[in-house]
Amino acid sequence: MSIRIVRWFAFFALVSLTGSIPSIAQAQERRDYPNLSAALHELREAHQHLAKAQDNWPPGYRDRALQAIRDAMKSVQAILQVKDVERFRGVDRDDDYYRRYKDHPRLRAALHDLREARNELRDARADFGDMKDRALDDIDVAVGDILTLIRYRK
Repeated sequence: MSIRIVRWFAFFALVSLTGSIPSIAQAQERRDYPNLSAALHELREAHQHLAKAQDNWPPGYRDRALQAIRDAMKSVQAILQVKDVERFRGVDRDDDYYRRYKDHPRLRAALHDLREARNELRDARADFGDMKDRALDDIDVAVGDILTLIRYRK
């Protein structure tokens, strides 16, 4: 009879312990992604800048870049679990940071942060609910479209 009690006690202890392991593992796996945060911040700023830009790009270039930026923002937002992108503050940068770029400072800052975010995301062990591959694709498209705008010569 006492062996049954010991077995039941061991069983309940194991069930209790096993039930708590996933939460511990999830807590340890969670970490900040500073490059993804910076990229989301700069994507938002680049999108606002690009929507108002008066540059004379070929037809469709700006619209395609705006869509690529929105797609990348959406993917990164989902990974970071950011509810309100408009209020999100990923980095604190003053005007001096943007002065280092001679042209299109917001696009160039977004491009730089997207490249860093891509490396950070690629190296992350988490899959982010099957969002990782989609986000990497969206980031690559946004990088390409931003580069196209920056490199275009009238």
